[in-house]
Amino acid sequence: MARIPDDEIDRLKAEVSLQRLAEKRGIVLRRHGADLLGLCPFHDDHEPSLVISPAKNLWHCLGACGAGGSVIDWVMRTEGISFRHAVELLRA
Repeated sequence: MARIPDDEIDRLKAEVSLQRLAEKRGIVLRRHGADLLGLCPFHDDHEPSLVISPAKNLWHCLGACGAGGSVIDWVMRTEGISFRHAVELLRA
């Protein structure tokens, strides 16, 4: 199986909006300074602990799960799929 070029990975991380991916999953986001806050979909969250940085296009849970990463990590975690499959979904 061919290796995914680093420039393709970097392009996806820069061009695919993490905010839009989260909102498509039904997560309500509200502004908090430069960041966005919402309920983390990866644990039973009652207070917003999911932080999305639109400027960096990164996410992090400050709550129980501590998960975080890029748009690729988000798709891997929300869909339960491999890195390669997540990249293929984001390419589409």
